Amino acid sequence: MAPSKSEKKSTSTVSYKDALKVGLVCGVVVLVLSIIVTRAWQDGTAFGFAFIYGGAAFVLVSAMACLLNWVMRNDTQNEDQTYPILK
Repeated sequence: MAPSKSEKKSTSTVSYKDALKVGLVCGVVVLVLSIIVTRAWQDGTAFGFAFIYGGAAFVLVSAMACLLNWVMRNDTQNEDQTYPILK
């Protein structure tokens, strides 16, 4: 396979879209688990709380992933590193 001419610069971060996907997956998992654990099909209040837990998990995980992504994008500590990390 021939090397591509438009080589991208390798970064250690992911896109914010992927961070939101991780939050969505965590939110859905928390929603399903909270419906099962609280037996939400028997009580409307528990069903409402299950959606609140799922929404809170989505917001918190997405915010933390985006924050960590932003920190890694702005990290300038090792920009001029020309030697191997492990000597």
